[in-house]
Amino acid sequence: MNLKNRFYAFGLHILFSFLLLILALLLVFKLWYPAPLDQAMGVTEIFWFILGVDLILGPLLTFVVFNPKKKELKRDLIIILIIQIAAYIYGLYTVAQGRPVWQVFVVDDIELVRAIDIQGESSVYSAKLFNKPQWVAAAYSENPEIANKQKQAEMFEGISLASRPETYQPFEVRKEQVKSKVRQIIDLYAYNNREDVDKVLKLHSNKKIIGFLPVKGFEEDMTALIGENTEPVVIVDLRPWK
Repeated sequence: MNLKNRFYAFGLHILFSFLLLILALLLVFKLWYPAPLDQAMGVTEIFWFILGVDLILGPLLTFVVFNPKKKELKRDLIIILIIQIAAYIYGLYTVAQGRPVWQVFVVDDIELVRAIDIQGESSVYSAKLFNKPQWVAAAYSENPEIANKQKQAEMFEGISLASRPETYQPFEVRKEQVKSKVRQIIDLYAYNNREDVDKVLKLHSNKKIIGFLPVKGFEEDMTALIGENTEPVVIVDLRPWK
């Protein structure tokens, strides 16, 4: 048994797996879950478990089966690659379904809406696979009967208004409502380390921050900084409440 050949095949497969990992990292942490949304959604551990096992197991299987004298070697390697790529695609699909596609202002805070939670469809507001999370606002219907149904769905079925694309509006349309709900920056010092708050504010000092809105995450709540003209600036890793 030629260990040199095995390690060579193992090394090539590691390189291939590394390229797959780089692509996955770019998709997940640069596009779908830009920081700190990865922390807010709790995707990091899931990502490394699903893809880490897949991308390590493939090269190990290659190391185990690789034998140049084996007649079925080509077939075995093809099967390993098919299984690895299928698992890789499934892992990315699972992570993509949980990605926050909308950052929605509703009533007095921001809700992160995952692709899997979207109820219904909209020709204007559709979740694109290769889009970063988008800012929108949601509002109850002006029709009292429809608005009542929307509120009942929230209360009894757990269907948040933020998950209904037909209720979406451009963020700027709700500027007056946003402005009335913006909280004072000084409040952040009550829930965070002073140095952390100062560091974040200094980083975005050119944006003329006027306040913040709480962001409801699935794993951890974050803070959306609001700039002049009541425009969302960025979501940061600061607690908006206790």
